[in-house]
Amino acid sequence: MDIDALVHDSFAYTREALWERWVRWFQLLIASIIFPVFLGYSLRIYRGDDPAPDPEGWIGLFIDGVKLFLIGAIYLIPVLALLVAAVFLTLPFFALIFTDYAVRSVLALVAVGGTALLVILIVWLVLMLLSTIGVIRFARTGRMREAFRAGAILGDIRAIGWGNYLLALTILWLISMIFHAGVALFQSVPLAGWVVALFLMPAWGIYSVRFITLIYERGVAGSPS
Repeated sequence: MDIDALVHDSFAYTREALWERWVRWFQLLIASIIFPVFLGYSLRIYRGDDPAPDPEGWIGLFIDGVKLFLIGAIYLIPVLALLVAAVFLTLPFFALIFTDYAVRSVLALVAVGGTALLVILIVWLVLMLLSTIGVIRFARTGRMREAFRAGAILGDIRAIGWGNYLLALTILWLISMIFHAGVALFQSVPLAGWVVALFLMPAWGIYSVRFITLIYERGVAGSPS
């Protein structure tokens, strides 16, 4: 997979979508604030619309965005369940910190808590990898169950290649860190900085969604089965 092409093609797509299209940019800015609408718009990009479509049919976008939000929420249920379990596992050790067993309690707390956090992190990463492809399958079929077909999702990832998939997502994460560091600098400027940061929200949303879409398209090269 040509990572350089993913980076540049996503930038070109975003530029074509927004540059000198101020009405569309403003519409997507409002959609970013009413976030289910922008999530619904993201589904059109995941679907493969090229060039980027106009944000039309806001009720439909809102409904699609709610569906996408629900998919994300369902994927988070195991993580939240593990977090709750971790809290209950560590509570007894907190209760013993101010007793004669303080040292042992702290050591046990670190061991149990650290192990729990590691397990939660691994589970979250695995679910993130699955859900990223799952939402594209949902976008392209219109069926929410496609977002949870683990076998089909794993088949798509194998078609992309695990190495390619992880590398591409890592690159996207690094770009995200750079972008948000720049946004943070803007936000340090009173008022005007926050306006600029808000104005950039649609650009990053389109770029990241297009990047993920290209990972899928260039790896799977076809409609999901």
